[in-house]
Amino acid sequence: MREEEKYPQGHTDDQTVAQLLTHLKRMRRSVPVNYQLKADLKKQLLERMKELEAKKVQPQAERPWMKRKWVWSGGTVLAAVLLIGAYLLWWGDSSVTINKQEVLTLPAEATVEQVDIDKSATQIAYIVQSSELRTIPIDSETKPVTFKLPPTKGKYVAVAWSNLGKQIAVVEQVEQTSRIWLVDLPTTYNVGSSRLLKEEEGVAFSSPSWSQHDDSLAYTRSKNGMDEIWVSSTISFQEWKLAEGSQPEWSPDGRFLSLHKDGEIAVMEMRTGLITILGQGQWASWRSEHELTYTKADGQLMEAELGDESFVNRELHLRNQSAAEFVRGNWAAKGKQLLLISRESQPVELVVSLASR
Repeated sequence: MREEEKYPQGHTDDQTVAQLLTHLKRMRRSVPVNYQLKADLKKQLLERMKELEAKKVQPQAERPWMKRKWVWSGGTVLAAVLLIGAYLLWWGDSSVTINKQEVLTLPAEATVEQVDIDKSATQIAYIVQSSELRTIPIDSETKPVTFKLPPTKGKYVAVAWSNLGKQIAVVEQVEQTSRIWLVDLPTTYNVGSSRLLKEEEGVAFSSPSWSQHDDSLAYTRSKNGMDEIWVSSTISFQEWKLAEGSQPEWSPDGRFLSLHKDGEIAVMEMRTGLITILGQGQWASWRSEHELTYTKADGQLMEAELGDESFVNRELHLRNQSAAEFVRGNWAAKGKQLLLISRESQPVELVVSLASR
């Protein structure tokens, strides 16, 4: 682009900065973030700030009324520059803040799959004892719910909220038989119900994940030490094998499915079947259509942003983290709230907290 196209003649300093700020906002809304373009834009802004500062210190020959106008314009430019600086700092922030510690504690034998947050971040569901499903409200308008699951001689090992928040998938394991139940929680107009989606002997089901429109459920099917990802329709009950691996998680738009295989986090594009390895880790969770986080073996939370031809990995710092070992994070409220699941050693228990970004 020619210089006169980027900075048209006849525009005031205020207009130029406003244009740059508008362009910056448009760049922020693009997903994934183009870091090279971001760096170039930041460089341009810094250069423009230097030019404005140089103009400010040059001697002025204008009349007093023109000088007063220039001073007012300079103040406006300075405010815009400060706004741009703050915006860049916010844009580059790579941390989340824990604002509610120990919202819930579960016994030592509990697993990270036995608790989940709904997509609107209004309540948390978890398994109690052997066959009871409970919810904890996060906001004051939601009431807690207790639902009796079908009696079992085994245990319920996993829960997953549907995207619409009307159902919860629950996995039951009884010796060599595994089942997946779909639970409709009780409301003012009904008492709640459960129906069997899938039952199979000689296998273990785990890590259920709802598709974009809640019409399918992906899950891990383990047999003889081999992990596979299967999908069952919640409408027609058809089922099919999708890939080798475990811990499936649908992206919000259904375009991608993240999975865990051989100690690594990978992402499959559903249309082409193309698989991209992101790095060593487990328990991926989508923050947006092109952003997800996962946990490394040392408990570090990582963030990956997917591009058309590449991806960017970076550490996501947890502020106010007090638990001994961070295990898993589940995003909700369109990437604004994060359910944190950590394991505490003294006493030995599973600690559930809430963070925001």
